[in-house]
Amino acid sequence: MYQHFTIPNFLTTSECNSILSKCKKELTLKNATVRDGEVNLKSRKSSVAFIDDLGFLNNRLETILIDSVKVKGFSVSGLQPFQFTEYTVGEYYNWHRDSDINTPESSNRFYSTVIQLNDEYDAGELQLSIDGEELTLERGLGTLYMFPSYTLHRVKPITNGVRYSLVNWIKLVENKNEKKSLL
Repeated sequence: MYQHFTIPNFLTTSECNSILSKCKKELTLKNATVRDGEVNLKSRKSSVAFIDDLGFLNNRLETILIDSVKVKGFSVSGLQPFQFTEYTVGEYYNWHRDSDINTPESSNRFYSTVIQLNDEYDAGELQLSIDGEELTLERGLGTLYMFPSYTLHRVKPITNGVRYSLVNWIKLVENKNEKKSLL
């Protein structure tokens, strides 16, 4: 089993404000979809947009992931485009997985990352389900959360304010020259 990580203060308040400003100014938000590409308001109600490059953040996040995620015979590949997500009052994302639990190493989403960009909202907790136990991740401006993409997780409904986050995923690339043991 792979583990989840929480890194408080991964981004400073100034960095969060800069990213928020850039995303709000440059991106056009659309209704979020679920895995099949459909809007399903019973499962997910939020707005998203994608951005490829956030400069310093791409390098900083890749470095953390390369240092933290170790799988024999594989290397961490680059980041996917960042998903900028906005949750307003009453919005949520019910329990879901970002990848298949049976074949995590071959998924385009091996590890999921979430960065909290603001804290001016109520409720909206990010929760993981680990061995049937609900784990509420401690909220913090600029906090980075990393967990295996096959982990069941959700964002509870917002009761006041607006929640902003950046989500990303990494995949693994097989190291062709590394010897593998046969099982």
